[in-house]
Amino acid sequence: MSEIGKNSIQETVKGRILTRHHSGNALLYYVKTIDGPVKVVVNDSARVCFCLAHEAPRLSAIASVRIEELGLSSFSHQSVSAIYSQTGQAFRQLVRQANDLGVELFEADIRPEQRYLIERFIALDAEFIGQAASARALPTFTASRARKRDLKITMSIVSLDFECAMDGQLYSVALYGESDTGEKIAKVIMVGDSPQSQSVDYIDWVEDEASLIHGLVAWFKQADPDIIIGWAVVTFDIALLYRRAKYHNIALTLGRGDELLNWKVEDKYRPETLILPGRVVLDGIDWLKAAFYQFDSFSLEHVSRQLLGEGKAIDKVENRGESITELFQHDKLALAHYNLTDSRLVWDIFKKTHLTEFAMERSRLTGLELGRVGGSVAAFNNLYLPYLHRAGFVAPSRPASDGIESPGGYVMDSVPGLYQHILVLDFKSLYPSIIRTFNIDPKALIEGERLAESQTVPGFLGATFNRQGAILPNLIAELSAKRELAKLENNAPLSQAIKIIMNSLYGVLGSRGCVFHDARLASSITLRGHQIMKQTRQWIEELGLRVIYGDTDSTFVHLADLSGIESIDKFAENLVATINGKWQARLAELYNIPCYLELEYERHFEQFFMPTLRGSTEGSKKRYVGAYTNPKGELSVVFKGMEQVRSDWSPLARQVQEQLYYRLFAKQDVQEYLQDIIVRLQAGELDELLIFSKRLRRDIADYTQKASPHVKAASLYCERSGVPAYGKRGSKIEYLITLSGAEPIQFCIGKIDYQYYLDKQIAPISDPVLSVFNVSFSDLISKQMTLI
Repeated sequence: MSEIGKNSIQETVKGRILTRHHSGNALLYYVKTIDGPVKVVVNDSARVCFCLAHEAPRLSAIASVRIEELGLSSFSHQSVSAIYSQTGQAFRQLVRQANDLGVELFEADIRPEQRYLIERFIALDAEFIGQAASARALPTFTASRARKRDLKITMSIVSLDFECAMDGQLYSVALYGESDTGEKIAKVIMVGDSPQSQSVDYIDWVEDEASLIHGLVAWFKQADPDIIIGWAVVTFDIALLYRRAKYHNIALTLGRGDELLNWKVEDKYRPETLILPGRVVLDGIDWLKAAFYQFDSFSLEHVSRQLLGEGKAIDKVENRGESITELFQHDKLALAHYNLTDSRLVWDIFKKTHLTEFAMERSRLTGLELGRVGGSVAAFNNLYLPYLHRAGFVAPSRPASDGIESPGGYVMDSVPGLYQHILVLDFKSLYPSIIRTFNIDPKALIEGERLAESQTVPGFLGATFNRQGAILPNLIAELSAKRELAKLENNAPLSQAIKIIMNSLYGVLGSRGCVFHDARLASSITLRGHQIMKQTRQWIEELGLRVIYGDTDSTFVHLADLSGIESIDKFAENLVATINGKWQARLAELYNIPCYLELEYERHFEQFFMPTLRGSTEGSKKRYVGAYTNPKGELSVVFKGMEQVRSDWSPLARQVQEQLYYRLFAKQDVQEYLQDIIVRLQAGELDELLIFSKRLRRDIADYTQKASPHVKAASLYCERSGVPAYGKRGSKIEYLITLSGAEPIQFCIGKIDYQYYLDKQIAPISDPVLSVFNVSFSDLISKQMTLI
């Protein structure tokens, strides 16, 4: 049967939900099927929220509102009534009147198009049952029912990128990607005339900017992509296109069915405010961050070189604004190549990192709209609410805790020093495992208040949890099983999506932005974590080993004596098996509960350095360097929390730190290396490594403190260039520290302050290493001066 076909009773549509909307009392779903896009309409869908049953009569006079008893209760165990609003106007009137009367509403923030899906456990793929309806622009289907499906649907994806003048006028747009039939897409629409001497088949030449916009709208209608990807594609490209189309009074009908591209909030061009019916937009920067990729800079040039070993097709990337205008005026073919290369680089990054697959798996798991970044609280609600309702409860209207905060993860005092043979032991998904083991759950908490001690599992801050019927532990169990299966099937995007979702569950419960937040819940997770880490350390040390550090879920064990140890890896595996056995026995004895805590052997650092706090003999926290031999037989150095992994240090400082620790671990001369660096720095041979790079987080005018070096440099950049745009939010500022302070490299007139770099950059990262040899950086400088 085709995806839009008939069975003996009704027609069905099976497909992937791309975007979801509501209009009046109708829910609108744009769905991709194997036969193409379809608009699904669910009519007469009232918006529902709840109030305490005894207060419902106070709201019954509102027109177009219906009140029903569904046998549900609040978290205070009071009966609630469901309130159905037939129109958006009626719902808004209901909210206003409830507010005026002081009537508490529950779940009033759940959007109707979202509630319809999550109550049916529908996340990404669905089957709609109903009847086809006539439509001109797009096949339309009127649904009366829907159910969850897991489907294999091929998506058409295009990478979009604009080039423009400094004032925003569009020069060209590049489109690179692949249709759902596998056909390659490579096109540039360029303002200007085709050169007489050369013809390039991927360029469409248009007369002016307005013609470019019309050409792009026509291309979207013909190519009809499901997903648009790009780099800052919403905040820059689509926002710019919208402004230029508005300037020319052009209807930007880029949505499916000739729907207009629009925004929920005027002049707020963000992914969460974009309205583009039937098409999903994925921004590369946002989704790399969502997948926990980390880079010193998220510029396309930097990320593409890191991931692909290839950068932009332009020589002066830092001055590309001027270069792009020059190319547009004198070499449009080179500009087209540059434009298309940018678009292809984004496509290749998405392919390399499986970002599109990650976004789809995340949506499939959580029910979040495909393309929505963030939304941890919404994801929690989507997963939790349908089970909560079936258990007879509605969600609270606000968090239970007010001003009571739960403690963070356990961080042990460290024992600083240089070590050989450190074992790193990690608890696998510690917080999700604690939730599952100790039955930590919002519903189980409010039920536990009414049960006998024998029927509950104790928590912290007076919390007790019902042993039966907890929702969250079961959700985690399902996610854990899916992740293990994903690992077996080498499905990295799914495995990563599940890991992030599982780890976010504690964060949601600990957030005041979540109505389920209760300090007793969050503390029962974190304080139990403290207890587990302390007890684990005690057991390890009772075995004659030394624990030098611990952080949240990781324990660092020093093997001071290797006598009798034939294989360190086997010894470590036996150690974690012993500790896991102790936890299983302890929890069975104390609480009569199964143990889902699992300590794992993460890594063996052959050499390890735990620094002290600056100017102190006390050990630091969340900062260390370790070295191990990789499979190629080479020495690999891992930095945690050090300047090496921070973007606010100069390239020279990071390079020197990397070399210092490599030399320390490789038994190479450290002092000689530093003395050479000092000489070369003062001779001006390392000037290119002294450039700081930082983006403005807001417009210069919005900074209350102008003392920050990059802000001062940006102000000078605007002043000396005469271009105010360099002071706008997002501008990348590259600067040097001179005798006159921070100055932009493009207009640097002062002499470089080499002493600053020695005192503030090289000395702080050198002293921890030099302390191993009982030498300080000032000693080294003094020694250097005697040689001059």
